[in-house]
Amino acid sequence: MKLITILALSFLSTIIQTNKAELHIENNSKRDMTIKVMHLDGGKYSTIHIKPWSKATEYFSKTGKYFLKTKATLDGKDPVCEKGDGFEVYVGTDGVSILTITYSITESENFNPLEGDRISLAEFEKDN
Repeated sequence: MKLITILALSFLSTIIQTNKAELHIENNSKRDMTIKVMHLDGGKYSTIHIKPWSKATEYFSKTGKYFLKTKATLDGKDPVCEKGDGFEVYVGTDGVSILTITYSITESENFNPLEGDRISLAEFEKDN
């Protein structure tokens, strides 16, 4: 009986530890996207590369506040960079955050800013 209890607790512990929040990112444009997932408190970040008309998923194992820096590139055009607003990710025993962000860029000669604040390429390259 003790062995069954230990196995059950081990299995439950594994389930709790593998709960991860998800950020689904969809690139609905013909530009290549480089996205930095930045922690609001600084420190480490991850970088995601998404090809045109593709999707990617970032996983989070801890609750925290984050923001995204995005660079969209296309041969022959200037890169479009932005710094998004902060968002919170929750990871708990009672559930996790599942978020989706879709980027749609329409090529035009007219200025059409993305949501969030436009930033320079130099600002995108900074690690904070």
